[in-house]
Amino acid sequence: ATWNADIIKPVSQLTLLYLEALVTPNTTTNAASLNLRRDLPEDSVNPDFNVMGPIANKSENSDTPLRGEEGNKKNDGRAKLTSRFSSRRMSSEDPCVSAYVLRISSQKATASFAGRTYLNKLIKVFRKSLEALEVKPSNRDLEKWACLIHECMSGNGRNFHSVGHVFDISVDAEPLQTLSAMFHDCIYYNVDGGLNFKMKEALKGVIVEDMSCGTCAVRLVDVDAQDDNLLSISVSIFGFKSHQTLLPFGGLNEFLSAMLACRELGNSLTLKQMVRIIVCIEATIPFRKPNDQGKNVSESLFDRLVLTNTKFDLEFTEEEAIYAIKMATDLGNRDVGNFTTDDKAYFLDNTWKLLPESNIPLRQTNIYTMFEYQLALNKMEGFFNFLDPTTVYHSFRGLPPPETMSFMKERVEMNIGAARCYLRAKLVGIAVLSSLAVMTGGDSPIAMFMGDLPDQVEDNSDFVNLGEILNRECPDPRRIGKYVELDEEIFNLLHVGRKNASKFDLKNSPLAAFLYALIGDKGIELSTKSVVYPMTVESARKFLQTLPPKAVATIAYLCAQFAETRSAELMDIAVEYSNAYDSTRYDWPAPDSENRLAPQDIRQKLNISRSI
Repeated sequence: ATWNADIIKPVSQLTLLYLEALVTPNTTTNAASLNLRRDLPEDSVNPDFNVMGPIANKSENSDTPLRGEEGNKKNDGRAKLTSRFSSRRMSSEDPCVSAYVLRISSQKATASFAGRTYLNKLIKVFRKSLEALEVKPSNRDLEKWACLIHECMSGNGRNFHSVGHVFDISVDAEPLQTLSAMFHDCIYYNVDGGLNFKMKEALKGVIVEDMSCGTCAVRLVDVDAQDDNLLSISVSIFGFKSHQTLLPFGGLNEFLSAMLACRELGNSLTLKQMVRIIVCIEATIPFRKPNDQGKNVSESLFDRLVLTNTKFDLEFTEEEAIYAIKMATDLGNRDVGNFTTDDKAYFLDNTWKLLPESNIPLRQTNIYTMFEYQLALNKMEGFFNFLDPTTVYHSFRGLPPPETMSFMKERVEMNIGAARCYLRAKLVGIAVLSSLAVMTGGDSPIAMFMGDLPDQVEDNSDFVNLGEILNRECPDPRRIGKYVELDEEIFNLLHVGRKNASKFDLKNSPLAAFLYALIGDKGIELSTKSVVYPMTVESARKFLQTLPPKAVATIAYLCAQFAETRSAELMDIAVEYSNAYDSTRYDWPAPDSENRLAPQDIRQKLNISRSI
């Protein structure tokens, strides 16, 4: 490895050896070198080293909230802006922390791999990795393997677990780690709708798909009856047994991906090399807790490798077994590396890519309904609510070291906290639309109430949708009132947007930003508790009572401009809630007025732009 003297200086021989052991793609690295102590003298690093990078503050005249300024000012009647989801800077006392975290959280790594196309890059990566293992693959085999990976990871449902993800987790990886990364997500049984014909042929004699109960249950075959050494070894390493039902979150995808790697590479690599690939792919099963004996995931995997080594006479030395688990643990950490990023927009981009993978209706852009979108957000918000930060990353025998694990856990907590806050604001926004839908006739395509997405309109000259209008109407959170507290970064992400738009959604969230700016963190938390799925008229009214009547009236009025067949009912709701609105109160009384106002009166009372 080459290290910039301006970043880390002076580097002791001990430090350099440890860093090289971490990141150098060298198959001859001695496993013992990974056990070095990380107690570095204070003068061994550059005190100015800051991997977080500069954070530029916006000016007072900026369209977006200030970054890091308002929270330090005395409350003068403006909204109180905070930044609750920020991580401490990387420790200048240990460059090992920054080196490891930077490596596993690589962004857009595809461009760093040679080749003009994904297929071309895959072929080159296969060739380079195999030649490093002294294997000379034929062009026909290289083409076959590259096309297989490309086909598996380019399905309609693949947004996050796509071909690019393979390169993201392969930066500076060892050859066997890289080959494992190539295959580790080939099978995504539920996302891909089962196995296609090619996969079924490749995995013959591994599983039985049982449809007797109305749904497809995937079960292992009688392993002992098969004359397949790699199948038996894989079952042993994964801790499975014959006839066991394999579950999507219990290793189904990873096991089948490992078996696909065995079927494709088994004749080119040695048995010990294939075992290391199986171990690496097993380690990519995410979010697992310690076992009943309190052993973490990597220690349990080591125990199974030792048992497998004895049972099948694999001739792994203890040092080789330890090294295999360290490399497997490292690959597992790479696989969820985005949890350590300090870029929340990037983290939420990846979160959003997962939504259509587990929610098939969202793959039909702009056709999915309010209820379907609410269900997707409900599930994702529930996932982050129950995700234990200690289950994201794992360590084994000092890799990564305790100080690095501590820092990574802190980053995980930061990103999970930001995701929860962001998702709750989005959930409250879609719950308003679901409530309006159920109160005016029932569920409907989201486009009926919000309008089309910009890229679906041929002529954008006079394009308008609910998001465009709310972007103009969204309150400035710095000037709302002293009762509202909100996180400036979360508001930025909602109002300005994530890094990229998804295929099924805008990159910004105007409706969620509008509500978040009005009611802040406490209001969003209160409203989230009243969100139910599916909405009924009764639950919809109960939920809307948690919001400022002005917000409900404004959204109902604007939706009436798009939902032509429900315009009258939506205007009735706008009248009802606008009459309940009192600009001097913050206790948000339940709507009870029956007086009807003309549309122009409602617009004036709600202070909505005359152009709408």
